[in-house]
Amino acid sequence: MSPLIRFTALPAAALALGLWQFAGAQSTPEEPTRVLTDTPEYCAQLAGEAAQETQAKPPAPDLVVLITEGQRMCQQGQIRGGILRLRRALMLMKQTAGTQ
Repeated sequence: MSPLIRFTALPAAALALGLWQFAGAQSTPEEPTRVLTDTPEYCAQLAGEAAQETQAKPPAPDLVVLITEGQRMCQQGQIRGGILRLRRALMLMKQTAGTQ
């Protein structure tokens, strides 16, 4: 084996091993990855989550407005705006539930 091949083979093997271990560590997350897309189905999922949260504890009036606007926008085809409002409402509901 020529010195050049020995010189480059060892670092290349070490790099490949390191990348393989890194990829393995990244492929086993503790929680499954959720892909968020701007779809009517995702809008409906968020609306369902908001409904569950409101049954557990009645939200503040401003959160009711956010949820209602988000649902209305989703139904009218304004998916991005609806998702933004529903996600914001869910985030605020979870924050207020954690502080009390």
